[in-house]
Amino acid sequence: MALEPRRVERWLRDAYPTQQVHDRVEWHAEGAMVQCFVRLDDRVVLVHLEGEGERTVLKGRLEIPLDLWKPGSTQATPSPRAGIRFRHRTNEITFSNRAGRAPEYGRNLVERWLAEMRTDMTQPRTQTQQLSGLRASLTRVSKQLETATLEPAKKELNEIKASLERSEADLGRALGE
Repeated sequence: MALEPRRVERWLRDAYPTQQVHDRVEWHAEGAMVQCFVRLDDRVVLVHLEGEGERTVLKGRLEIPLDLWKPGSTQATPSPRAGIRFRHRTNEITFSNRAGRAPEYGRNLVERWLAEMRTDMTQPRTQTQQLSGLRASLTRVSKQLETATLEPAKKELNEIKASLERSEADLGRALGE
């Protein structure tokens, strides 16, 4: 049985308390181990976690902060013995090659997320885009609530709902409805 998603989420909250998890894609999971890509507020992190009893232990991590990233600066190299090696600058992590995915899949995912993050920072957002972002946050938090009963997530969900309602009302007034 793979490491439970709630344990991964808990580890991420503990390791990055000021960051919000925007997306998480599993590369490989086997036994009490998981290797995944995580999109946070200002960085992408590749983590290898293992469950040891009640503890979740970090076996490897590669952080790619947005401010240090340049397009094309991430690399993914297959190795028959070791697995898939992901690199950014001088930092690296090796993921299992038993996932059945090409190295380019992981590299392209990381590059796409970082490019989107940079675009989001540089382009002004319209009210409609802000509403879409709030709706996406609402959906994400709702899915998190389905998998766990977390009070902080419920609080965030209520805050997002209130913000969405205020924004929709403001947009309605702006459009003259």
